[in-house]
Amino acid sequence: MNRAAPATRYGVLAQGFHWLIAVLFVIVVSIAWYMGDLPLGPEKIKVYNLHKSFGVTILALALLRLAWRLTHRPPPLPPSMPDWEKKAAHGVHVLLYALLFLQPTLGIVQSWYAGFPISVFGLFVLPDPLASNEAMKDLLGNVHTFIGWTFVWLVVAHIAAALRHHFVLKDDILRRMLPGGSS
Repeated sequence: MNRAAPATRYGVLAQGFHWLIAVLFVIVVSIAWYMGDLPLGPEKIKVYNLHKSFGVTILALALLRLAWRLTHRPPPLPPSMPDWEKKAAHGVHVLLYALLFLQPTLGIVQSWYAGFPISVFGLFVLPDPLASNEAMKDLLGNVHTFIGWTFVWLVVAHIAAALRHHFVLKDDILRRMLPGGSS
């Protein structure tokens, strides 16, 4: 039986999911920083709805990305990479996937407890199965903020590791996820 060698790069769809979610992450975090200081009024509601819309979009893309990832193996890490680094990379990826689901879900549930509808880019409104609950809204808001900062710092660590591989170790770890090139 003739077996093809494993791919050395992520495929176009995996790269697309990665970079689209990365761009949306920057947008949603930027909106979060901006909206916090807005006075209550129509502008704040508009900006919050935009934040929620991007959050729901990230959650939907994360679901599609996970489905793709479960059916398509990533390229293997270089054999020269130390075991501790392989385990760390795997752990960070697991945490990033978990936060891609947890953070938007917390935001959605917080919004439901706040009694505010979630209109996704004005196209549709998510059903709201929960009654308003100020205490839960506040608790989930604090958790959402804490997880948000944790997520930001984990992404910074992920970027730093990729840049270390590219500029210091001069290996192909970063290039595997960059568009262009062949497997």
